[in-house]
Amino acid sequence: MLIKVLTHSLREGQRLWLASSLIALLLACTPASADPVYKYTDRGLITYQDRAPDSKQDDGHSILNNQGVVLEEILSRDERRNARKIQRQKQLLAIRDRALLATFTAEEDLIRTRDDRIGMIDGFIARLDDRIRILSERLAVVDKRIQMQEKTVGPAKAQESLYIEQRSVQRNIENAWSLIDSKAAERNEAATKFDEDLIRYRELKTYRQ
Repeated sequence: MLIKVLTHSLREGQRLWLASSLIALLLACTPASADPVYKYTDRGLITYQDRAPDSKQDDGHSILNNQGVVLEEILSRDERRNARKIQRQKQLLAIRDRALLATFTAEEDLIRTRDDRIGMIDGFIARLDDRIRILSERLAVVDKRIQMQEKTVGPAKAQESLYIEQRSVQRNIENAWSLIDSKAAERNEAATKFDEDLIRYRELKTYRQ
C-alpha cells in the first residue's frame, strides 16, 4: 500500500493531524503482524508505504511499527557522509592524543621539543639573512663596475660576463627571499601546532589525574 500527501499548502497543525490520520488509516488496513511502515519525503510529498523506499531515495526515512511508533531513523546520504566525517575526525583526535601521551612524559618535554624545532627554523632563516646580505654586497660591486664601464662604452655595452653575474646574483637573492617566506610560514605553522598540542596535552593530563 502506498499513500502520498502534498504538504506545501498545509499549516503545521494540519500537516501533523493529516500525517497522524494517514498513519492510522494505513495501519488499520494492515494486519497487526505485517511489516513495518516506511515514511519519507520525496519532492514535497510525505509518503507512507509498507516496503522500504527505492534506493534512489537518498533523503532518509523513518521506520514505524504497526502502532505508528518510530523504530528507527535512517539518515540521508549527506547525513551519513557527515557522520562518517565526524567519526573520522574523532578517530584522528584519538590517535593524536595517544601519540602525545606516548611521546612526551612531561609538559617540559613538549616545550623543549617545540623550542628546538622553532630554533632550528630561526637559525636557518638567520643564515639566509646572512646570505642575502653577502649577495647584496656582491650585487652592489657588480652594479658599480657595470656603471663605470657603461660611462665609457655606452648603456648596455659593458662586459657580458658582468650582466650575466648581475642577473645570477639577483636571481639568488630572490630565491633566498622566497625561501625565507617559506620558512617563516613553516615556523608559524609549527608554532601553532605545538601550542595546540600543549593545550591538548594539559587537558589530557588533567583528565588522568
